[in-house]
Amino acid sequence: MRGSKETNLEGLRQRISTLFLQYIKTPLFNAEAANLLKVPEDPSSLRKDIYFCRGCGDYLPSTDFELTTNARSIGRCRKCKNLDSEGRLREDFSRYRSLLHSIRSTEEAFNDNSRIIFLLTEADLRYLAENIWGAQSVLSQWEDTYDLTLVRWNRRQEWSPWNCVLLTNEEARAHSKLVKPEEAYGPYLHRRSNTVTSSVNSTSPACPNSRTTCPRICSLSRCPCRLTRRRSCMVE
Repeated sequence: MRGSKETNLEGLRQRISTLFLQYIKTPLFNAEAANLLKVPEDPSSLRKDIYFCRGCGDYLPSTDFELTTNARSIGRCRKCKNLDSEGRLREDFSRYRSLLHSIRSTEEAFNDNSRIIFLLTEADLRYLAENIWGAQSVLSQWEDTYDLTLVRWNRRQEWSPWNCVLLTNEEARAHSKLVKPEEAYGPYLHRRSNTVTSSVNSTSPACPNSRTTCPRICSLSRCPCRLTRRRSCMVE
């Protein structure tokens, strides 16, 4: 402006520059500016893509969740799921799964209506092998679980948690030929078998409608005596 000093116009020029920058940032006058804005002008547009994570309690965009077309709830974000996966303890039951399959195949070969083994799970066999028998053979104290198996103590009775013994595969083949194992092994192993039987039965509550103890271990989901048609036992 004529007659004005340069220093007097400096503030006016900065104001004009600021107003021009605000003008070009407005999507109404500059459509390309909308693609560069981190926060949209209309906050309601965020509600369509922001979800609440029940794990960490944060509000996150939909890209941080594993959404499916038939999902009814959002659940937890990917970060929470990965953290839970890393911190969760996993147990390998593959050995006891194969052992359970082997015992069932052997019991089917007896063809004497053996039923209890078909109620057990891999966790039940692990409980028997590790907590009851100490995860070793009662004869040789062999501890390789891949060489151990649970066989009938008395071959004339069906396999059950109170009628089995943990032996190696070679010892099991020799044991299956015995008619009276209590005479072949001597009094010590016979007392050990009775102790194990008492230990298994002691983990079970008494049947409300029977004077005997319901023969089931704590990890069984159903009572075996129901399967053998002992109507007096009503333990679920």
